[in-house]
Amino acid sequence: MPLADVYAHEEVKKALLTCLASGRLPNSLLFYGQDEPGMKKTALVLAQALNCLRLKNDACGECASCRAISHGNFPDVITLTLKEGSVLKVGSLDDLRPLAIRKPMIGRNRVFIIEEAEDMSLKAANSLLKTLEEPSPFSYFILISSQPDLIPATIRSRCRSFGFKPISREIIEDRLMALGYERKQARLIAILAEGSLEKALTQDWEKVMSNRQQAWQYFYFLMTEGNSFLTRMLAASRNPDFKGDFEEMMRHFLTFFRDLLLLKEKGKEELLFNPDLVDGMKSLSSQLTSQLCLRGIELAEEVLSGLDRNLNARLLVLYFYTQLRRKLNG
Repeated sequence: MPLADVYAHEEVKKALLTCLASGRLPNSLLFYGQDEPGMKKTALVLAQALNCLRLKNDACGECASCRAISHGNFPDVITLTLKEGSVLKVGSLDDLRPLAIRKPMIGRNRVFIIEEAEDMSLKAANSLLKTLEEPSPFSYFILISSQPDLIPATIRSRCRSFGFKPISREIIEDRLMALGYERKQARLIAILAEGSLEKALTQDWEKVMSNRQQAWQYFYFLMTEGNSFLTRMLAASRNPDFKGDFEEMMRHFLTFFRDLLLLKEKGKEELLFNPDLVDGMKSLSSQLTSQLCLRGIELAEEVLSGLDRNLNARLLVLYFYTQLRRKLNG
């Protein structure tokens, strides 16, 4: 796929194509923003452009190198993806340093894509800095981050930064409808995609909708029958996949609390994150205060932060429940 065919992010694409055409693409780049799927897609297309067999300054998407990169089978394109709850340690980046100074195995250039770059440990960042300070002419580093301020300034200063702005709901909705989605479904997906067209196109929305419906049931239990919620959550916490499930639930809870607050303060249904749940939202909204909704938002954000720092998920359930019920009963 040529860079020009990557959907949206026009300013970023234009800047990258200009750099490629002039032969002045920096060896260290930082992609930042909330559209993580879009940034990852662009990083892979850029890696294709740097190794394409047909085009010098772009990717054809059809040659052997472009196809291999697309399928993750190209030895000179290396992606470091953080596993859930982990932090990028020094060892993995130390392993990259010898590769970064060697000539590529089969391609024109070697490309290192580091996802969730903000989660590098301090030692890992120092190790990467040593590599970035002495760049090889045929090695490129693409850092991807939704929280660039957490990346050490010494690393950021070595990178050319490219900001990926969220794509508007209207653009995503129009794109989905052009692909055959009904307007109602396209609108809901556009809202849940949070400004990412790649997420809108690649997410398993049937699973997402099912999980969101379950989250809404649990949310309703929490607001009306607290003990039922706690019993169900503690039982679920024995599941080895609970941490990821709990994190997804908290992200849905965050949108539920925001919707309830919007209904109470503005009363505008068109602003809701979950417009299809409006009837249930109205029923709950009449029973809750704005202060409770605000406290719910704070607690959900605290829990998500705790999960990101790998705190015990079962203890976070208890903390969330006791704090919210205290506010609800107070």
